[in-house]
Amino acid sequence: MISKKTHASMYVVVDFFSAALAWMFFFIYRKSHELGISGAGFEMVWNDVRLYQGLALIPLAWLLLYSMYGYYRKPFSKTISSDILETLKHSISGVIVLFFIVILDDHVMNYAMYYDYVFILFALHFGLTLFGRIWHTHHIRKAIRNKQIDVQLYADDDPLPAWQNFLKRIIDIVLSLFLGILLSPLILLVIWKVKRSSEGSVFYVQERVGLNEKPFWIYKFRSMYEHAESDEQPLLSSDSDERVTPFGRFMRKYRIDELPQLWNVLKGNMSLVGPRPERQYYIEKIVETAPEYKRLLRVKPGLTSLGEVKYGYASSVPQMIERMAFDLEYIENMSLLSDLKILLHTIVVVLSGEGK
Repeated sequence: MISKKTHASMYVVVDFFSAALAWMFFFIYRKSHELGISGAGFEMVWNDVRLYQGLALIPLAWLLLYSMYGYYRKPFSKTISSDILETLKHSISGVIVLFFIVILDDHVMNYAMYYDYVFILFALHFGLTLFGRIWHTHHIRKAIRNKQIDVQLYADDDPLPAWQNFLKRIIDIVLSLFLGILLSPLILLVIWKVKRSSEGSVFYVQERVGLNEKPFWIYKFRSMYEHAESDEQPLLSSDSDERVTPFGRFMRKYRIDELPQLWNVLKGNMSLVGPRPERQYYIEKIVETAPEYKRLLRVKPGLTSLGEVKYGYASSVPQMIERMAFDLEYIENMSLLSDLKILLHTIVVVLSGEGK
């Protein structure tokens, strides 16, 4: 079964090449009209470096616009009619932007040529993009009818509006890069200290379950003695856990051990704010008592969460279930404003040394 991500990627590929073709045809028309060339004179167009700059940058700008509109979020809910309406909206918006940024400074004989350029660019872009999208949507609808895609698996996806979901990802990338650079002296110091404090690797890598139950590797600074836990029988930590090194206890108190998870955020496995990811072993234990936990796997896990700041560390399955209530509340009221509040609350928790 082809995944949602694969189908969304196919729309990206189709849109990229549609935008590139539309821009190439428009550029040829525009320059031939402007220079009055034909036949062999087209060599001047093909040798124009601006054609290739546009072929590289213009399609990327269109993809950015589509992402802001949230076009790629739900590939299995698309229909031919929705493709027509969305492509029309996208094309009008994008052509207006391109007119003011690229076309308006063209040398024209009269202003009527501007209308001509806008109409040609719109017709090319709308027509080619719509054709590609309808082609892929047709294949998706056919796969759904043939039971090759289970749309129920994705029924509760994306509780955030499209623009907030897009902006949340941008904020994740920008803040992760900023914090990584700002805290780089501290990170280097911690690497040195972990290496000196006890034998073993600097980083601790563990498999967790993320968005849509997809496993990923989470990174931490090692806060326990090497080989402190058996893979066969996972164990949760506690305040008096003898497996934790002295420096590891200090790191946990101020959550310094979680700094490497900024890399997980940059990779897209995690967000800055979202339910904390758990191991498959504990998820199965939780679901036995609280099957609603599965709802938490419909959003990207986070470096911090409402459950983390309101409840704190959970050292048993019953405590995980109690903390789950806060994370379900987060999903029900998910917004960029709630993310900001949680981030500010997390700073207070870190500075006060209330971590575990």
